Amino acid sequence: MSLIKQLWLVIIFIMSLAFSAGFMVNTITSKHYLEQQLEMKNTDNAVSLALSISQMEKDPVAINLMLSAQFDNGHYQFIKLTDPYDHIIAERINQDSDSQVPQWFKELVHINPQIGTAQIQDGWTQFGALTLASATDFAYEDLWNGTLSMLLWSVVIAVVCGIISTFILKVIIRPLNEMVEMTEAIGDKNFISIKEPNTFEFKSLARALNRLSQRIKEMLKDQSILLDQMRIEANYDAITGLMNRKYFSSRVATLIENEDSFTEGLLVISHISNLAEINETLGSSATDAVLKRMGLALQAYCHEHTSLFAARLTGADFAVFSTEAVDNNVLCGQVKNILTEAAGLESRFETFDLPTISSVVNKSEQLDGLKQLIATIKSKTGVNETDIMELINQEDITQYEDSDHAEWRDMLTTAIADKRLKLASYPVTDNNGETIHFESPTRLQLAKNGPWLAAGEFIGRAMELGLVSQLDHLALEVAIKQLKKDASKAIGLNVSTSAMCDPEYSKKIVKLLKRYPSAAKQLWLEISEQGAFQNLPQFREFCHQVKPLGCKLGVEHIGSQIGRLGELHDLELDYIKIDASVIRDIDRNPGNKAFLKGICLIAHSIKLMTIAEGVQTEYELKALPELGIDAATGPAVK
Repeated sequence: MSLIKQLWLVIIFIMSLAFSAGFMVNTITSKHYLEQQLEMKNTDNAVSLALSISQMEKDPVAINLMLSAQFDNGHYQFIKLTDPYDHIIAERINQDSDSQVPQWFKELVHINPQIGTAQIQDGWTQFGALTLASATDFAYEDLWNGTLSMLLWSVVIAVVCGIISTFILKVIIRPLNEMVEMTEAIGDKNFISIKEPNTFEFKSLARALNRLSQRIKEMLKDQSILLDQMRIEANYDAITGLMNRKYFSSRVATLIENEDSFTEGLLVISHISNLAEINETLGSSATDAVLKRMGLALQAYCHEHTSLFAARLTGADFAVFSTEAVDNNVLCGQVKNILTEAAGLESRFETFDLPTISSVVNKSEQLDGLKQLIATIKSKTGVNETDIMELINQEDITQYEDSDHAEWRDMLTTAIADKRLKLASYPVTDNNGETIHFESPTRLQLAKNGPWLAAGEFIGRAMELGLVSQLDHLALEVAIKQLKKDASKAIGLNVSTSAMCDPEYSKKIVKLLKRYPSAAKQLWLEISEQGAFQNLPQFREFCHQVKPLGCKLGVEHIGSQIGRLGELHDLELDYIKIDASVIRDIDRNPGNKAFLKGICLIAHSIKLMTIAEGVQTEYELKALPELGIDAATGPAVK
């Protein structure tokens, strides 16, 4: 029961007590007063009437006329005249009563005044005795009206007090309502803080809740940092800080297999041919310092160019991978120069051999080819060849490779205008094999009756031309059209970073989802990890606008910024998708097992479903549930 209801009950109870006490005191006092007045009236009337009869002739007719006149004018209950032997000479009784007072009230208060008695003389002899009682109806009516008036005023006072008290109570307990909302938010894994109220009791409680919320947030942050350290220890080289071979290979393989985000890249590998000589000359500590400088230099270079990431494959091998098509000779030369300058060993050794080779990699390459490339480098160590070699010939990816900006703009805008866009469909299933939604990457037909291209083959051009938001909006229209035909299959759509940050796109998507609320409930919208964390204010605003419309929101490709996962606790997200590079070979990678279990623990603590991306094998799929994964997608998911 609410405090306000309890307050009303208390007020009703108190006013009932007050009314009962007032009624008792007022009734008893008034009853005694009225009885005394009626008793005096009865006595006075009886004496006065007896004196009048004593002075007149004792004619029966005259006596009856006088008694009748007195009875009719005096509001009596009865008047009775008896002789000395108690025989009735004359009697008048009031049989009618026009009183509106309930009988139960009369029985409750029961006014009983003493009757009036007087002797009538006839000369020196006694003629008879006169007794009378005044009517009590007016007394009952007076008491009844007073009781009703007191009851009415009690009700009015109770209502007024209740309304005023309710208003005051609402003002007083407003901080309590905020604290209730806060505790509910904490229960929903949303760790907010509130302003401390002025009321002392509430202030201490609010302070304790704020402290609790802050501690939980700090705990999540500490867990995320610890998990990030586990990720680094499992996937990065301890000396150089670069990716280790296993994680690098997983990242490259994941990229190559993702036709929606990758078309062509470049792999560059540098090998320190005389590392053994360097280690023997400088010692292990100094050699580690050299390797660390080289690693830091590569990290700085990759940080400046976000399309690059680097690794230390073995003790003497460094690798850099570009996710975009670049000039292989330029990148090879830059990598070699960076490593050479960072090593700073030219003055101490006659030769500092750093053969560097490159390979153009397209989406048809496999991880085995990359492993073979690394083996080729080792086999060529010491061979007198040029430092920069291209081992794999570049292939044309699409027939539109050499098209200029104007042609691309024309093709893309025409395709968007003609709505030549469709959605692929890949199932996302839970641990029981039930499909929860379908991943739906876009396919675009640049020319009529031409091939349907994966997103990776046109999205780069669309970003350059500022057309991504239009593509995203068209994809949403296609998805809603599909859901209107068949609402049983939920659709997962990727929202690009540029579209998410575009206020016009947000207005369009809100307007569209409001028009089709049933379809909105079957939409799963997801933003990439990099886009979400690099544009957190815009992502937060996007969530606040779209989430109330009923669709589910999530972040995909989680893995590299796990230390910031706790920052998403207040966005009311529904799920995260963990990057395929973390999932690859999860059944055989103890380090990534612990890392993945930690991700799921943090995600579940802030009420997020965890979905594994890019599951390749049945062994990976079977290993996921015990690590905390709720659902999965990829080639192994049927």
